[in-house]
Amino acid sequence: MPEPGSVAWPPAPITTERLVLREPEARDRAAFIELYTSPEVGTYLGGPRPRDECERTLPETPERRPGVFVVELDGAMIGTIELNRRDAERRSHVRPDAGEAELGYLLLPEAWGHGYAAEACAAALGSFADALPGEPVVLCTQTANDRSMRLAAKLSAAAAVVLAPALVACGGSGGDSSKADQPGGDGRRLGREGVPR
Repeated sequence: MPEPGSVAWPPAPITTERLVLREPEARDRAAFIELYTSPEVGTYLGGPRPRDECERTLPETPERRPGVFVVELDGAMIGTIELNRRDAERRSHVRPDAGEAELGYLLLPEAWGHGYAAEACAAALGSFADALPGEPVVLCTQTANDRSMRLAAKLSAAAAVVLAPALVACGGSGGDSSKADQPGGDGRRLGREGVPR
């Protein structure tokens, strides 16, 4: 199976009705710091990173790597979208040989509630499907994260028709999303109608 990194990178910016998905630039550094240090953003990710550590360690030009997009609205970064290959040790695989791509996203709190996450994720998934047709994509979130569960259901319904055999939401209920795929996590496959089964 081709790796996301084997696809030509960076791609041309992906534009939607309201957003641009592009590679990170030096001008995005302050927004990355806000994103990583936001208590609201960190709620289901184990908490925010300390601001002083983030300011000290984040490079002047945030890391550019295959599968990472900045989400831009009206010329300003409002978040990120990532598509990365999952580790074989993680559970809730949709392929017997594992290695699915995993969709991740973070948006600044002021960008919540406007449909930007759905719009950006759909655009990234569409680009991914064009580059690697038929490859499954998983989305892991905690079941306590209602917003992400609703987005997973919406993307699952669309992905079953347009993108890939399945989009999976798997999650636990604690505060650390890294535990979502651990034994005892509540990994559930979402059907086309978005209802966990």
